[in-house]
Amino acid sequence: MKQKLTPTLLAAVVASALSSPVMADIIISQYVEGSSLNKAIEIANTGDQAVSLTGYELVKKTNGKGEWGSNLSLSDQTLEAKSVLVVANAKANEEILKLTDIKDSSVASFNGNDPVALLKDGQLHDVFGLDGGDNFAIDATFTRRSAAMMPSTVYSSSDWNKTTEDNIDGLGTYGGAAPVEPFTCDNVDFTSIHDIQGQGESSPFINGYPYITEQDFYVQGVISAVTGGLTKGFYLQALTPDDDPQTSEGLFVDTNQSQSEFKPGDIICVKGKVQEFYERTQLKAENNQWLKLDAQEAPAAHNIEILPSDANFAATLERYEGMLVNLAPALDMRVTRTFGFDYKAKRNNMVLAQGQINLHPNQKFVPGSAEADAQNQANQKRRLFIESDQKAADGKVPYYPDFGQPSLNQDGSTDDYIRIDDTLSGIEGVISYSFGEYRLIATNTLTKDNFVRNDKRTQQVEIERGNLRVATFNVLNYFNSPYGGDQNLDGSNRGAKSFEEFERQQTKIVEALYKLDADIVGLMEIENNGFGNNGAIAQLVDQLNDRVGFEQYTYVALDTNQDGLTNEEDFVGTDVITNGLIYRPRIAELLSSKVIALPSQLAPPVYDEKGKQIEDGKNYQRNAIASTFKVHDEELTIAVNHLKSKGSTCWEDAASAEQGGQGREDKDKQGSCENFRVAAAVALGEALESIEGHKIIVGDLNAYGMEDPVRVLTDLNGGSVKAARNTYIDGEPQFGDEGAVITKSYGYLNAVAINHQNSWSYSYNDEVGALDHILMSPSLYKKEGFLQQRRFVDATDWHINGGESKLFDYTDKFKGDLPKYNDHFRASDHDPAVLELNMGGAFSLSAMLGLFGLAMWRRRQ
Repeated sequence: MKQKLTPTLLAAVVASALSSPVMADIIISQYVEGSSLNKAIEIANTGDQAVSLTGYELVKKTNGKGEWGSNLSLSDQTLEAKSVLVVANAKANEEILKLTDIKDSSVASFNGNDPVALLKDGQLHDVFGLDGGDNFAIDATFTRRSAAMMPSTVYSSSDWNKTTEDNIDGLGTYGGAAPVEPFTCDNVDFTSIHDIQGQGESSPFINGYPYITEQDFYVQGVISAVTGGLTKGFYLQALTPDDDPQTSEGLFVDTNQSQSEFKPGDIICVKGKVQEFYERTQLKAENNQWLKLDAQEAPAAHNIEILPSDANFAATLERYEGMLVNLAPALDMRVTRTFGFDYKAKRNNMVLAQGQINLHPNQKFVPGSAEADAQNQANQKRRLFIESDQKAADGKVPYYPDFGQPSLNQDGSTDDYIRIDDTLSGIEGVISYSFGEYRLIATNTLTKDNFVRNDKRTQQVEIERGNLRVATFNVLNYFNSPYGGDQNLDGSNRGAKSFEEFERQQTKIVEALYKLDADIVGLMEIENNGFGNNGAIAQLVDQLNDRVGFEQYTYVALDTNQDGLTNEEDFVGTDVITNGLIYRPRIAELLSSKVIALPSQLAPPVYDEKGKQIEDGKNYQRNAIASTFKVHDEELTIAVNHLKSKGSTCWEDAASAEQGGQGREDKDKQGSCENFRVAAAVALGEALESIEGHKIIVGDLNAYGMEDPVRVLTDLNGGSVKAARNTYIDGEPQFGDEGAVITKSYGYLNAVAINHQNSWSYSYNDEVGALDHILMSPSLYKKEGFLQQRRFVDATDWHINGGESKLFDYTDKFKGDLPKYNDHFRASDHDPAVLELNMGGAFSLSAMLGLFGLAMWRRRQ
């Protein structure tokens, strides 16, 4: 125990700390959260008498969650008057260990998000730090202020002086830390908030690196929000605005700790340095250099308004940086990503886009074109992240407390949801900037009345009817093998992790298929476990027929072993997922089926500059299934496909530009393996050319509307694309070492795009686009005579999945206690695409009425 007293300093400490010189208070007096294992806690006796520490324990709350633990008993210690006890990690450096009384590796292994406390007879006596996992004390030393030398069960950052990492000044010495003069704002010159913000993207006081001023600035204002999570400090609003719309009247004050003692409406003066912190203008304040002066009514939120002079919406948001704002209805803020995980910020949040949702640049424009680049830039400039200050608990949207709760009408669903293309208004919060994006940190809560449903939930597909409905549906890893089904090729499971999850997944998919009401449906991501009675496709059809009430559907069974039988050993390709096809035999008569082999890539390995292999050159596609039907006396072939994923890595993605690859650069935003998908598109187009009659390609092509594989199958418009190297089909070479330049396209028409130019079926990050396609031969669109109508009637994407929150899917992971629903919403992550045709020369009522009207008009002429 150390008693290195400095009498003059000790007298000052005692006078300010004790109301009665004979009372003893045992407190935490210093907290060292240094580098590596340099961790120490100092405990002080501020009284005039020795104190036995019988019944005292030093405890820690790991990550600020749960109960106090790592209990270190102090009962065998007696702490002399005006003395300290140092508990340090046994592996701390020598400087700390020289000052240490108790070596401990349990409590003294804390990080900057672990509060510590003293318990007395099991009751909380004194505490340092915050619950909740906030990094309140990372890489710093904290010393109790002399005016706060009384135990407290509520932590207040204003009771502590903060210094730099590995600073152990005063450790082990009672009153050893240098005294700090009380902060004051008397007789100082204040700098206005709008002068600090300026009219540009950065503060006029910042002139390049290190992006922080040497000079300190005094600022005063009224607090509009206090934060301790995403940002740590408080937001000040100017007491007297300058009425210049080009300058913000708000400023974030970074204290690197929660300011729980403050609240909106408090008038504060603060001293700090102006800083551009990763492009966020802020005042960097340290060592409790802030002071409450007064209080008034909390500031009202300002409606964000777009000015004609704003180059884009990002420029609009810059004018409001640091301010408390409201999103008014006129701003037309559209949900462009529902509440989900933000990989940059490592937390769940929501993304809005001003005026319209963000369409993937390659959905309508050729990858790499000026138009696609302009779309990409526009997407970046119109987005706004909607945040909570603290990280959201599982299954919770912090600013929407009723999210996902059951509907009042108890219809087995919820009315409290968030969908892509909803317009959100009435949310208030402060505008911050972090992780390269503008973020609104919400300060109020929402209800469903804050959302305008521009793309409403529907119970059926809204489409003009013909006499044949064809659809494509990615069923997101429907695996029945762990729950009584036949085994797949390697016994793995990509689907439900429990029987309860599987039942929910199956019910949702069946409900979606039932309401899809299609005559022929191509399926993707169904388990590749054969065509026996216990196969995934057989079980799904059985369940669908149970839902319908009779045996309306059947499935295409393939004899891949060429033994005259179809059974559980007939696998399609080598992946554990495959394509499938179900249909109504009373509508479509199956004539024949076959597997279309798609390419594999067997290229040389790719090595980095250190000789490490980064790609083995071996990549594979899932084979297509092609079935020919007789429908109303016409033959129609449906080819079901699921091309190579964008998230994989193929040879061209790993190899450098000098080697003929792309060097992991995705300049045209097509994702990985686009050249390999081009090779598959060529193989598919060539194989279908030998089949007579009408043809439709359906499936998840893992390519947006104008990406290379889709353009190969539709129209290259005189251009060319590159196919992957070293591809083989059934062991026979397709393209050699140089790959191939493809100039031929196969003339299919994108059915959905004919009537719905901005349609989409999939959402990734905050952009949407169509990965799920129905490409039809021109014979299904053109007219063949005066009384012969186009067979094409309509096509659309049915937004039941891609636009819904992932919190509504079948899995239990990260859902907390959010209610589960067996409805058809979020049955998968892809929306079904749907096509209506009039087959067999059918002549629609609308067409007859049109001709009747034309005849009557001619009679009147």
